[in-house]
Amino acid sequence: MMKKNIYLLIILLSLVGCKDFLEETSQDLVRPSQVTDLEQILLGDGYGSPYYSTTIFTDEQASTNLDDESFQSTYDELKWLYTWNKDMFTDAGAGYFHCFWEMPYRRILGCNLVLDYLDEMAGKEVLRESLRGEALVLRAWNYFHLVNMFGIAYSQGNPSTDLGVPLKLDATVNGDFYTRNTVAEVYARIEKDLLDGNRLLMENRYERTFYRIDHLAAKAMLSRVYLYMENWDKALAYADSVLILKSDLLDLNNFSMDVYNTSGTGSVYLATAPDEIIWARNYLTGYSLSSSVIAWVIGPFVVSQELIGRYEQGAFADISAKRVRDLRAFFYFTFGMDIWGFQGDMRESIAKGGSSSYIQGIRTAELYLNRAEAYTQKFLKEGNDAYRNQALTDLNKLRKYRFNKEFPADELNITDGQELLEFIIDERFRELCGETNHRWCDLRRYGLTVTHVLKPEGQTYSQDMRHYVLPIPELVLEQNPYLVQN
Repeated sequence: MMKKNIYLLIILLSLVGCKDFLEETSQDLVRPSQVTDLEQILLGDGYGSPYYSTTIFTDEQASTNLDDESFQSTYDELKWLYTWNKDMFTDAGAGYFHCFWEMPYRRILGCNLVLDYLDEMAGKEVLRESLRGEALVLRAWNYFHLVNMFGIAYSQGNPSTDLGVPLKLDATVNGDFYTRNTVAEVYARIEKDLLDGNRLLMENRYERTFYRIDHLAAKAMLSRVYLYMENWDKALAYADSVLILKSDLLDLNNFSMDVYNTSGTGSVYLATAPDEIIWARNYLTGYSLSSSVIAWVIGPFVVSQELIGRYEQGAFADISAKRVRDLRAFFYFTFGMDIWGFQGDMRESIAKGGSSSYIQGIRTAELYLNRAEAYTQKFLKEGNDAYRNQALTDLNKLRKYRFNKEFPADELNITDGQELLEFIIDERFRELCGETNHRWCDLRRYGLTVTHVLKPEGQTYSQDMRHYVLPIPELVLEQNPYLVQN
């Protein structure tokens, strides 16, 4: 291959739907020549820390109505999101949030940059093709979250006509305005990138830690994508393809339940206990739910009782007595000082990687739940009891590693298909809470309703999630008149 002397513009982006879709805010001229140079670009610009957390919109969060001036700015900002106000991303409301639209597109540009220039770099062919696969999977991951924030759920509307998000598949800046592709078009690109990325990562094995994408992560993403598309057979097939190679689950019984460790112990995303981690990255919300300078005061938004109440024996009285049946009620949360009961039966936040390390990603637990859901849907459709039994087998295996062994084993045996499906939706809530927008997507694809109360005896806000989408930020629309608002 003829080597070209090229100059890459490594762009510090602010993707706000501007005149050329990708606005250059500053740029430094560098001259990469090696595949390893692009690897560093991918690690810095393709990965980064994801910010697009949707917990504030779901039933994972609740308002505490605590009147403390140290939280006033946080409360004033997040109340717009918590009540699903249409002005949440306008100057009249909470203002511009970069985390939902801009950040995913920054990552996509980093991936596009690598994909555009890989063939012009010198280096090992196996690394080149492995990076190509890695960049494709990361691009798909970011588009997957974008379309599920700004487009109607695939299963709830007409994906062929419903508007999704603009697809930008190269790093060129040409001054064009971009329109929104349909949900179906975005999903088709996600599927293609994941399939191509999976193949390349399989064919070009390159040693990595779980902090980077590999073929197992690509397969796990495909299982999730097909689940959302209600392609049950493919969701099953890709879940199987992961679990046949990596089926481990972390046994929460191996952790010490120290009731005085109020800041959270961490569990399934601890780097020291990576039994079920397929892929893990640092994860920030892009906004603060507490921002308190007073250690013993709980912030304005905490983990909801809607979530905590779904764990068996998860109240503080049970925790203090070390008689928690479902160990997730302890190990998946931080308590702050509230474990003493100053503010009632509250958890401060969801933190499965420990209080000082907000780590999320993809775990084998999700694949067991994907498979159980797909089997249950096939049971409902075909009536084959073998599918119901397969679903129960997966659920019981997962719960075996989550429940306190001091209690007698109590395996599930649900015979009604609809009841089993509802149980799985709840189990996904318990197991996957706070992670990579799982609850947000589950609420939308099953058309569940969420109710938020901002203040006691105040107005109650309810949202049918069936067709709920986030509004495109005002600043984005101002700079790209071709975009249609939700």
